[in-house]
Amino acid sequence: MQNKTQDASVKSISDRTMTTSCDDSAYLHLPQTLLASCIFSGVERNTLGRTLSDQDRFNHYPASPLPQISWIFQGQLHMVIENHERMPSLGPALPKIVVAGPQTKPCASWSPGPVHALSVAFYPEALAKLIQLPIRDICNRIEPLEALAPPAFFDLANALFHQKSNSVFHALETLLLPLWQQQRQHHTTPLLGEWIRSLLTRASFSDTGVGLRQWQRRIKQLTGQSQQDLDCFTKVEEVMLQIVDAPSQNTPPLADIAAASGFSDQSHMGRLVRRVTGASPARFLHLQQHEESFWFYRLLEGHLRQARQINK
Repeated sequence: MQNKTQDASVKSISDRTMTTSCDDSAYLHLPQTLLASCIFSGVERNTLGRTLSDQDRFNHYPASPLPQISWIFQGQLHMVIENHERMPSLGPALPKIVVAGPQTKPCASWSPGPVHALSVAFYPEALAKLIQLPIRDICNRIEPLEALAPPAFFDLANALFHQKSNSVFHALETLLLPLWQQQRQHHTTPLLGEWIRSLLTRASFSDTGVGLRQWQRRIKQLTGQSQQDLDCFTKVEEVMLQIVDAPSQNTPPLADIAAASGFSDQSHMGRLVRRVTGASPARFLHLQQHEESFWFYRLLEGHLRQARQINK
């Protein structure tokens, strides 16, 4: 099996878009400045030309407060589901374009063969404007985009299949930019925790004299998540930042990571990491380093390393 612990590399595929790669089949794209208040990031997976075992064709993802739109250009993807006996099974093949709301649990998909797909994470308030639907209505749902979005926006998304470009993400930016320029908001940062803190602050000052319960309902309305849910994502991201900030390739002791991340104890950290990733911190680190199907987490680590450099 190939070495999966190699460091992520960063390159520019255009003068506007920054791309992080953990190998030759997985890429994380950061949007150009004019779309940075709409798109958080894009993740592209292309296994065409690679020979993978059935086990290696799984794709594991964390829980996330960000909704996504995914395009499947070649191949098929099936969501992994669990029946009443807790035995994993596969759902039907996903449509070529799907929208997924914020996910409160980790999830996984599987491809029966080579696949080329792009998943783009949007800020909840941005995607709500684009699909004209409250994000709270699609929390923990994965639906065909055509069934939920206005026809004009679906046609724009579907046009991505017909664009000629060296980068499907860059092609999407070209399609989306004229629409988003009409609704552009403040510039955001490439860290999940920074967006969450900004969102909580904006919600606090959106209405004068707002009470705690009204503020909590406002957060739920904007994101489909509670403040406690959002705090969980912020804290787990901080755990990963502590790992990428380590001065050497040796991971610090988990107790030290917990203390540096602001947890009351290691057990508290373990509960939240398991909630987001589905694994204990020690198990998660092992899977991230050694399992092909955890490629997304290696890609995310490279992104966080790059974001750390941007914010310094």
